[in-house]
Amino acid sequence: MTTRAHVAAKKTKPQTRPIVLALFLAFASSAYAERVWIVAGPSDSSVSGIAKKAEPLYRSVPDGFVIQTADCGDKQNAFMWVGATANADKPALAARLRIRQTVPDAYMRLCDVRPGSLVALRMSVVDRSIGLLPDNAANWEAGDRLSLLRPLPDGRSLVIVRYFANDPSDPFGGKRERVVLVNRGGKRVALDNDCVNPSDAIAQHGYVAFECVRGLASDNVVHGVAVFDDSGAKLFEAGRCRDPKWAGERVLTCDSEVVDENGQLQLRRKRVAVPSGKELM
Repeated sequence: MTTRAHVAAKKTKPQTRPIVLALFLAFASSAYAERVWIVAGPSDSSVSGIAKKAEPLYRSVPDGFVIQTADCGDKQNAFMWVGATANADKPALAARLRIRQTVPDAYMRLCDVRPGSLVALRMSVVDRSIGLLPDNAANWEAGDRLSLLRPLPDGRSLVIVRYFANDPSDPFGGKRERVVLVNRGGKRVALDNDCVNPSDAIAQHGYVAFECVRGLASDNVVHGVAVFDDSGAKLFEAGRCRDPKWAGERVLTCDSEVVDENGQLQLRRKRVAVPSGKELM
């Protein structure tokens, strides 16, 4: 016996495929929200390898940068130098002709940009200064050569640029970390050019706070908590403090670092008022 329920079920079954297809397409478009042409040059499986190959190219192509091909949708990751990006094939062709004067085997390929990647910001995963790092440099691991992207919950990002400072007397072997704020429009502002081991940042209404290692006190590592507004202006730094947390409107707490008479580090939570600055609109 055929019932209305059976008829209704038969009528609704053919509609499942379009729904599944629509969901798949929606997921695919969100996973890769941007497709661009890139003009690619040399590649390498190692950070040090691509740094050496890319370094001489910047003299003729200063806007070039290094990507990880996984951020373009490749299943097998490699490091690749990119001389230019374009939203259409014609400008990409023009860029390839120009770049081939420096890189004769430069070629074009499509890149499905992974959101939340350095490619999306057109920023290099390997700073050009890394190419100047001596082969026998001590205390440098592969990860010390890679820049990082740290998205903020308000749509902005911090980029930790790991770079090499060529100073033979430097006890850290030239290791440096620069913290760069990238706003929603893509504008970049360097917040701190020498922040050792920057922590994850906290944000409130455009204000950004994070800690940096600032030195030693009786063999104890001590930190500073720096606070910036949305324009990138530094509002203040709480010296000898770590682990910042927001405790109210323009009020944060951090662990004050105090070394006692025995050389032991004591942590005491304290509150700090944040001066007013440019807020996120």
